[in-house]
Amino acid sequence: MTAPPAWLTVDDVAAYLDLPDSSDDNLALSTAAVKAAVERRRSDLYVDGVFTPGDEVKGGATIWAASVYQWRNSPGENVTAYGDETSLANGLGSRRGEIMRMLGWRRPVSA
Repeated sequence: MTAPPAWLTVDDVAAYLDLPDSSDDNLALSTAAVKAAVERRRSDLYVDGVFTPGDEVKGGATIWAASVYQWRNSPGENVTAYGDETSLANGLGSRRGEIMRMLGWRRPVSA
């Protein structure tokens, strides 16, 4: 039995970021963390034991992993990159709503 293809890879995130090389350990860690979080939160997307997200979920996960990577590699705390907007200790920055919508995560509701 062959393993299903990975739905989110380091190469996907590197391509989104226009990085010439995908061998950075921080890129691999960021991608793996986001991939695990999405798979855990969106358990409804498993079909016969295989995680099968649509293009929008994959796109949101790619943007999220790229944001985490950029935040992790920033020159100073809370800065995404030189010249970019700052965000308050938040790896998603100002794109949080867009990313969460693409991932299909519901807003918290008070009980």
